[in-house]
Amino acid sequence: MREATIRYVPLALLLVIAGLVPVASAQTLPIHAGTRVIRSGDLIAEIGDPASADLRWNQGLRFSPVANVLRLQLEGQEFLYSPVGGGSVGWLGGLPMEFDIGQEAFQPDPPGYNEASNGDPFLKIGVGILTRNSSAYNFSSSYPVIELAQTSATWHADRVRFVQTLTGTANGYSYRLEEDVIVKNDRLIMNYRLENTGTKEFTTEQYLHNFMTFSNTPVGPDYRLYFPYDFTASPDVEPWAPPVSRTRAAANPSVVRLGNVIAYLERLSGVPKTWIYKPEDYMGRDIFALEHTGTGQCMVIETTAPTPYTGIWTTDYQISPEQFIMLTLAPGESTTFSRTYVVSANRALPADNTGEGFVDASDLSTLSAAWLSEPGTAQWEPACDIAAPMDDTIDLDDLAALAAQWKRDALGPVPVAHWRLDEIEGLLAADSAGGHAGTLRGFGNDNEQWAAGQIGGGLVLDGVDDFVEIEGSAGLCGRRPRTVTAWVKTAERSSAAMTVIAWGSQEAGQGFALEIDPAGRFKVTADGGSAVAGDQLVGDKRWHHVAAVLAPLEHGTPRMSDLRLYVDGRRQNLYGLVEADIETACDTGIRIGASYDADESSAFSGIIDDIQVFDIPLSARNVADLSIAADI
Repeated sequence: MREATIRYVPLALLLVIAGLVPVASAQTLPIHAGTRVIRSGDLIAEIGDPASADLRWNQGLRFSPVANVLRLQLEGQEFLYSPVGGGSVGWLGGLPMEFDIGQEAFQPDPPGYNEASNGDPFLKIGVGILTRNSSAYNFSSSYPVIELAQTSATWHADRVRFVQTLTGTANGYSYRLEEDVIVKNDRLIMNYRLENTGTKEFTTEQYLHNFMTFSNTPVGPDYRLYFPYDFTASPDVEPWAPPVSRTRAAANPSVVRLGNVIAYLERLSGVPKTWIYKPEDYMGRDIFALEHTGTGQCMVIETTAPTPYTGIWTTDYQISPEQFIMLTLAPGESTTFSRTYVVSANRALPADNTGEGFVDASDLSTLSAAWLSEPGTAQWEPACDIAAPMDDTIDLDDLAALAAQWKRDALGPVPVAHWRLDEIEGLLAADSAGGHAGTLRGFGNDNEQWAAGQIGGGLVLDGVDDFVEIEGSAGLCGRRPRTVTAWVKTAERSSAAMTVIAWGSQEAGQGFALEIDPAGRFKVTADGGSAVAGDQLVGDKRWHHVAAVLAPLEHGTPRMSDLRLYVDGRRQNLYGLVEADIETACDTGIRIGASYDADESSAFSGIIDDIQVFDIPLSARNVADLSIAADI
């Protein structure tokens, strides 16, 4: 419990309490036999109940009955592979946990196995005490049971606590395992405590299989796996080859590597397990993300304990990136660590605890009803615990987090700058969102620069010395996420680089520019880094909508591979990527139609219309909506 501190409820909060808005009902989730459901807002998790005689999933001698999460659903979208009938991997699916796989030479065998003789006991953490045979350890073998660990589960609406114990030891090896599984709005949290209750030190390795498939979409096109570091892989993943056409890679492989991204290009029939190693000097978070560009779904997985490598097992029905954690415990010693699964769908907003896609008074009302509540109390609402770190109390931190997203609309986000370019005269370009008006440079006084655009009017640039200069920092600085969109129509077929909008400086990674490259492709540069979209030309004298979305996998450390590029509302394959960190400077203001580098010749020739800048990464659905012009 927290200390007894007097907290004053804001007046706005009190005013709302009198007229509470009903909370949107949770979605129905079909369940397997022997499972129970926990939920928070629109997030639902289905978990195996070790007390149920009907539980068929993962009842082998590998995977533990502790915290067996079979399904994860947000806004009706599925994030895990777990067919009711068992599917292609028998009674496996979801997020099964195993200790000590011993698959590779660098991985430990279970405690006591290698010092035991044929018929002697060894310890399989998560399962119990088993009997060794005369062969080397094989994780897929069924070893005779001496004692299965006892597993209990205590269930609440939004969480479940597992405790697993043994009464005996395997030649001095024993353990106690505790795990809390908690759902909060858009994330599944697993908190572990492992204790060595034996008389011998042991080293053990824990992982979760992470069977992931989004909305039952077969693995292949549109799946992308991201890491926040430049990894090495074994076996190596073939780098992206220069395209022989605008839609296919030269060798047309099923899986390719682009920077720190693994992209799946075709439906797979199965690939060998790939081991991903992070650099020895990497000090960032142990995190990765899997996304599907077609459904707009994404899952980000992070551990608090170091994971020196990740194993990826891929088939056409699932992708299983497995983070391995190595732990060494002396007798009586214990350790704690966590795994967090953050899921997102096109409409998901963390502060939207009512699930209607908009942060408004209904969310404030729900938070009001849960004010100062804690788990186990009648007023507790886990979807309102949104402030980081999530502390299991609804308080001022959560109110501030909700206020930061106030009036944010999942389907209609508000830009921080919007140059509609609908003027019919003059040398100023108004910003209807942020008040950062631009001054036209190089234009005459005849108003011929104002012409019909794709949405209302547009700005005609001559490709020589015309550009718009905006003073101040309407463009996003530093390492912040962002989205920049525009309509463009080139005057001629592209044969030279042309800048749409740019700001920053010439230092490495400190510029940010949307461009059209000499081949007519949409390109984003950051001085030392670049990403090129190659599926569709934009320098072809036709109207096109372009969008660059920067959504850093690791908060505060954006890179070029964190960019998502769209043309006419469709996510594009990156046919070129030069990796670089992004930390945009704002010391030169913004230029529309020209580079921030005065010596660079990349003036835009044609018409630019309706430029919008957002301080959040827009979803695929958001971008698609913006690409539909009102007057088409």
